[in-house]
Amino acid sequence: MRLFEYFGSLGRVGVIPILGYPGLVTEGISAKECLLDPMLHLRVVRSNLHHFHPDAVFPLLDMTIEAECYDLRADFKDLDPPELSFSIPQESWGEKKTPELSRIPLMIETARMMSARISEVPVGFYVTGPFTLAGQIVGIQNLLPGLTKARDAILDLLNSCTATVVDYASKLKETDVDFLVIADPTSSLISPEHFDDFAKASIVKVVKSFSGDSILHVCGRSGHLLKQMVETGVVGLSLDDHVKLTHAVNSVPNDVLVLGNYSPTSLADETPETIAAEVRSMLSGVSGAVNVVASTGCDISAATPPANIHAFIQAVKSYEK
Repeated sequence: MRLFEYFGSLGRVGVIPILGYPGLVTEGISAKECLLDPMLHLRVVRSNLHHFHPDAVFPLLDMTIEAECYDLRADFKDLDPPELSFSIPQESWGEKKTPELSRIPLMIETARMMSARISEVPVGFYVTGPFTLAGQIVGIQNLLPGLTKARDAILDLLNSCTATVVDYASKLKETDVDFLVIADPTSSLISPEHFDDFAKASIVKVVKSFSGDSILHVCGRSGHLLKQMVETGVVGLSLDDHVKLTHAVNSVPNDVLVLGNYSPTSLADETPETIAAEVRSMLSGVSGAVNVVASTGCDISAATPPANIHAFIQAVKSYEK
């Protein structure tokens, strides 16, 4: 079943918060242990499913996976997403130095296990958008000026990044995961014209390589890119709280899912009662829309109280359109 039909079949607003890291606390596992062991990763994902009952599941959001193919190294945290330790000098842009040392095979195995052992809800998996991967390799401080000052070099780099992500997405398709989430937050920093020139074609290639349903996640101030994001061919847009949900719903076709967009910071800091009230307010503005799926604007931190996550999910499930 395609995602649009799946959410339509629920008879209520669907809810898929970007949920991963809170499961580490529940299971007493560190982020490094989880991200290096597919069995532990599956355990954390299943824990989140059984404790919180979302309408779809994701692995932990780790945007360092593809960058490891370019000799970048992940700095693992205890309960937070890993971070990249450095960028690559221009003379080495686009060179795949140590792809054999990347964790892509571990992620493929994680996806395979999730797909095989989770049947209650759809299973999603992440890849990094090629434009964001390019920014990781050269540093955003070099990428953005390079769009005009080093155009050819950036396009060459993007070709390499696209090939890397396409290969990863193709392998994920073979695991039978139900849908792909392309996380491309850096594209929120560019104009629609630059998105057309540098980001869109790469995303289209990733979408086609997966061939199933794909969602484009662009956190940040991406409201100016909604038309261009739809044109990538994804079935849904995942947005954060910098974009008004009403603006998004009114700006995209009603057969394109709009996922959003409760603030993960508010989810961590507010009381359950406040969260429930704010969720109802968020949904009331788009109550007539058939394409809204409640989610968080980005991934939920491990420090978020479980009661707050429950409040968010239950407020959505009990909301009457």
